[in-house]
Amino acid sequence: MPENSTEDFKSFLIELQKQFLCCYPLHCIEWQNFPKNLTWDQQKQLMDFTCNSPLNQQLPIKVAYQLNFLKKLITFLEQNTTEVHDEVYESYCQVQQKVAQDSTQKYAFKHYILSPEVHFTLRESKSFVAEGTTGLCSWQASLALADFMLHHPDLIRNKSLLELGAGTGLCGFILYKMCDTQQVILSDGSPQCVDLMCESVRRNFPSAIANSEEPGKYLWNEKILQCSVIPWDGINDIPEVTRLKPDILLAADVVYDDSCFEDLSFAIDFVFQLKQNQVKMFLAATVRNEHTLNGFLRKLDSLNFMVTEEPIVPLEESFLYWDRSTPVKVLRITR
Repeated sequence: MPENSTEDFKSFLIELQKQFLCCYPLHCIEWQNFPKNLTWDQQKQLMDFTCNSPLNQQLPIKVAYQLNFLKKLITFLEQNTTEVHDEVYESYCQVQQKVAQDSTQKYAFKHYILSPEVHFTLRESKSFVAEGTTGLCSWQASLALADFMLHHPDLIRNKSLLELGAGTGLCGFILYKMCDTQQVILSDGSPQCVDLMCESVRRNFPSAIANSEEPGKYLWNEKILQCSVIPWDGINDIPEVTRLKPDILLAADVVYDDSCFEDLSFAIDFVFQLKQNQVKMFLAATVRNEHTLNGFLRKLDSLNFMVTEEPIVPLEESFLYWDRSTPVKVLRITR
């Protein structure tokens, strides 16, 4: 990147801000491509786009992430500039002072910026497993699925959607807001996840009208969004699913544990039967163990489902930043 290019530096800052605010893993950030010999003003701008950005000041991301980001940044600047801005060191000291207090906090915010006009702010668990569930933080498969659907909006235009195991609800929120869907139900078996989703609806859709008679149901831009506790093995007892008869079924990062395959396949089979198989499912899976994923695919095959692997959106075309160090597959499931 030309060191004197104002336009290129602004583009760099915009992308770095997206990465920082969603806590994009530090090992995924291309530090080797950072512009060198940053001026005093450019270093100030860099801080204004990251640690000192209004979103982070108001609803801060994980303190540990901020501290490690600043460590990497200071190392880079000390090696590649003549003088490091005071504000960088001051920010490091300020963040360091927050570590002890932050260690008692179970949640922190993440901000997912999709465009200058659209971002989503979610309060997420700082631990991968919390309150007996893995669903209180967003996983890379949900980001990969949202990215895929944003690149193929025709697949869900004017369609009703049901997401199984929605966790934080991020994927569903993105599609509900940015794609021309009909009614959307975001479901999870964990009441804590559903409570967190409802909190996120209030934060990200402030004009949404809550249904006083049906908790978790909202109306926004003349479209219904519902956050519901739906256990997979009891989905046939959930009246809103039977009423909706969803056109599209979504799920992300739900096939990591083979003990849930029976219940998950039961839920999928039930939804397909509601519309005489006139349903498409899109499932994103982080391939941590090929054997486990293949076990689930065999289960689907036994129920006469057909599975097609879809192409993953390449990094340079993505709307979202997510960890690609472990492969993710997006599967289209039909019958």
